[in-house]
Amino acid sequence: MSASSPLRASTYHRYYDKYYPHHIELLEDLIRGVSLALPGRFEDADLCSQTLISVLNLFLLHHTHLLARRRSEKDESFVFNKHVQAYYRSQWPSKTASLALSIISYTEVVFELILHRRVSSKSRRWRWIVGIEGIKAILRLVLFFRSGKRTVIHPTHLVRNTDPCTFESNVTDKLELATLDPRTGTPSTANPRLLTTSTTASSTTPRRGWALFGEIVWVIRPVVYAFMVMNTIRRGSHKVVEKSEEEEETEKDDEIEWKPWLVSLCIDLLARTARSMQPSSSLEQDEYKRRDYLLLYYLLRGPVYNLFTRRLLEMFCDASEHRPLVSILATALNDYRPFWEQSYFYTAGS
Repeated sequence: MSASSPLRASTYHRYYDKYYPHHIELLEDLIRGVSLALPGRFEDADLCSQTLISVLNLFLLHHTHLLARRRSEKDESFVFNKHVQAYYRSQWPSKTASLALSIISYTEVVFELILHRRVSSKSRRWRWIVGIEGIKAILRLVLFFRSGKRTVIHPTHLVRNTDPCTFESNVTDKLELATLDPRTGTPSTANPRLLTTSTTASSTTPRRGWALFGEIVWVIRPVVYAFMVMNTIRRGSHKVVEKSEEEEETEKDDEIEWKPWLVSLCIDLLARTARSMQPSSSLEQDEYKRRDYLLLYYLLRGPVYNLFTRRLLEMFCDASEHRPLVSILATALNDYRPFWEQSYFYTAGS
């Protein structure tokens, strides 16, 4: 029996290489297509859609690890995964923190949507949000200090930028987990070519001085914002947004105060300024581009969304409702508005 074990393992790996990647890609495309078509179709369609995406991402997290690992074994220039292997998977504390951070990031939106339906108290909901943001901040700090105070690159798990059927590098034909964050659609890695350049993991340098300060404040920024919103709700001093009987109260109504929004924006800008005081590698510059992109989420958060962005979107959707082609975009916006209106994490940028 022991003699046949290596033969069975070899047969399994050959079968895996030949058939599984193709099946994985088909399943991925099918579930993602269904999840994109669900919003706005029936009650709780947004929850069903996000649940499907979360399950898909967790499933792919395992298979992406296998595919990317086998690819990186063949190609020493697979830079992003080399960085992850060197700093996030070399020791068990970093490996545990990396895995936990990935799982939380893929399930936090679903958890919040369920929380919104099960917990009526706003204060209790925001206590949960603060707790999750606190856990994420601790995990990022663990990765930051365990990696020698190097910039925390997103995502913190192995990524796939390969053709699942051939394991060959593919940086132009298809955007994979390396370039898009399936949870929000935002770039995980702004420049996919960094995955196949000759740069090594050692090109990332420890943060020092103001750059060190900037990285730490960027990590704790979401906790500060969520904590300030929770305190505002606890004091009962937040303004109540007037709504008609047809309008539903959303999570964004809890963020109507300017103070948390302004403090969070100032911290982001401070971190951006501080990190620019130390030279950075191409991999780090790519991460900073992603963080700069996340600043656009401030248009979908807090009083800016309630007072300006929401009204502009409503005006656009009303004006485009009966116009050819443009009405398709208006319908899609209306279908997906519940995501960023009912969920803090969808536009948290954390």
